Amino acid sequence: MRPPEIEQRVEQLLRKYNINDGPVPVERIAEAEGLPIIETAYAGEVSGALIRSNGMTGIAVNSAHPQTRRRFTVAHELAHFALNHEGEYIDSRFTVIRRDGRSSDATDKKEIEANAFAANLLMPTEFLYRDLKPSYRGEAHLSDNDLKMLARKYRVSPLAMQYRLVNLGLLSPE
Repeated sequence: MRPPEIEQRVEQLLRKYNINDGPVPVERIAEAEGLPIIETAYAGEVSGALIRSNGMTGIAVNSAHPQTRRRFTVAHELAHFALNHEGEYIDSRFTVIRRDGRSSDATDKKEIEANAFAANLLMPTEFLYRDLKPSYRGEAHLSDNDLKMLARKYRVSPLAMQYRLVNLGLLSPE
């Protein structure tokens, strides 16, 4: 699926649940879509999984990870479901840009799509355009304080927010 199609899918989901501002309640969306969330401590680098068993589907999330990571994991696993990816997905640690081993080398299309969907869902383009001061768009620098405030608003890590803004062309790479 191409990036514009992924963004369109996210926009449809946001409209469906009448979400107009951040932070996007990804946990509420997942549960409304019929995906109960189970937090459990995983050993190693496992972030979460989309689990299908006996006709039921749910999301397992590593409770040992920080809240921002858990939110991304829920959004990522919701993406596998919303994009009709078949099978079960057990995802190692990943970030918005630096994906796990399968997606960082651009060989696992489904992981790349799920990461893109998650970034779009947690930090919707339209919301970010609205929240950024016009003078910041495309500028080389956004103050660290402003970046952290924006990340806090969307309940994502500052690094995830920085990557998202760079990918959208709203912030120059440093």
